[in-house]
Amino acid sequence: MPRPRRSDSTRDALIQTGITQLSAYGYHGTGIKQVLDIVKVPKGSFYNFFSSKDAFVAELIQTYSQDLIAQITQFVQTGGNEPNTLDKLKVITLFTLDKFEEVHYTHSCLIATISADIDHNQPLSLRILNQSIERCQTLFSRLFKQAQEEGTIRQDLHAEQIANLYWSSWQGTLIRMRISKNKTEAKDCMMQLFNIISI
Repeated sequence: MPRPRRSDSTRDALIQTGITQLSAYGYHGTGIKQVLDIVKVPKGSFYNFFSSKDAFVAELIQTYSQDLIAQITQFVQTGGNEPNTLDKLKVITLFTLDKFEEVHYTHSCLIATISADIDHNQPLSLRILNQSIERCQTLFSRLFKQAQEEGTIRQDLHAEQIANLYWSSWQGTLIRMRISKNKTEAKDCMMQLFNIISI
């Protein structure tokens, strides 16, 4: 098996470090130098990989959302001992809240953090962010439809409506949790939502 090229490993390190830093500090709170210093890459090398900060952040959002969708999909298909899709979604939600508590709420979902401070001045990042959110909502629509077919979710709302409600509640809860430093409040909010949509 060939060894990865230095350029590939450097690019990957920039992306992973960028995701961590922007999840904590947002678009405007994270400078390129901050990321480069952690990876120990000279500034000039950055532009061998990315044409601008906007292009870099767009790549971070795309990588993060693809990984998120893949992880959720895999867990629902093959992970856990829960008997149905709804219970697996609850496990994913609680597990994620626990992970954010472990890092003392210093960072959370990249999409939630970026959404709070990105604007039209970052057109590429904004476009990729909207596309990523749409893909996430499509995934949750499919999962909630699956839960409806399993008989655990109310039928008087379309799966897309439930997915939009879940996504908006989740993103808002994450932002609120970073301020309050209170996982219990976040957990109560999300479990109440599950109670509302459950049969």
